[in-house]
Amino acid sequence: MGDFDIDPFEDLPDDPEEAFLQLEEHFREECDRRLESAGQDERTDIIHIAYISQVLAAITALGLESEFKSEVPSIENVSYNTYLDFNKDVMHYCTMLRIRRSQRRQGYSVQFDETAKRKVHHHLDQVLEIFNKLEVEETKREKLISRLSELQAEVNQPRTRFDRFAALSMEVAGVVGDGAERSKVIEILDAIARVFWGAQTEKQKQLPPSKQARIEPPKPKIEAPKRTSMDDDIPF
Repeated sequence: MGDFDIDPFEDLPDDPEEAFLQLEEHFREECDRRLESAGQDERTDIIHIAYISQVLAAITALGLESEFKSEVPSIENVSYNTYLDFNKDVMHYCTMLRIRRSQRRQGYSVQFDETAKRKVHHHLDQVLEIFNKLEVEETKREKLISRLSELQAEVNQPRTRFDRFAALSMEVAGVVGDGAERSKVIEILDAIARVFWGAQTEKQKQLPPSKQARIEPPKPKIEAPKRTSMDDDIPF
């Protein structure tokens, strides 16, 4: 099954801007594909207006009208220039959205150096060992491991988002019981939180004084960090 057989409306992001970027990319790729395969006698203006109609429908459905104003032209008035002008406006808007998204991600993410990445992976390996021994339903164990795997993959990226760590912490709170396993996991999560905090603090130190005061790093929603033996167990 090809990419264009996938329903683009399934599993859209909750954020309207993110959803628009995903849908517009699909519509544009579909338009380009149809144009490339169009026969010599096929009316390309119909393909152009299909793209325009889809994009404007997405704008309306997602409540983004205040950001983008346009109308669907009638089929008789559509030309290649119409498509170019509309596509230019869409690309301008998409560029602004991508810039906003990048700025948001930087505000709610940290950049780990190699030492910090090794520390986090070390802690996550310990958490995985505990998850594999938990006496819980297999579906719950799979959900825990899935959240952990998402964080592991995120740590390998140039920047690591706080929400991946928060998602794992929330899953632990909802699944892991009140016994020794829970205490051990919370202790390890505390150690991971300190790595996040250290990376964010280091970032603040590198900013000009005028910006340092305006940035408050998000605080992970787990027990207050405390010095434990976890930090001494890391072999580096």
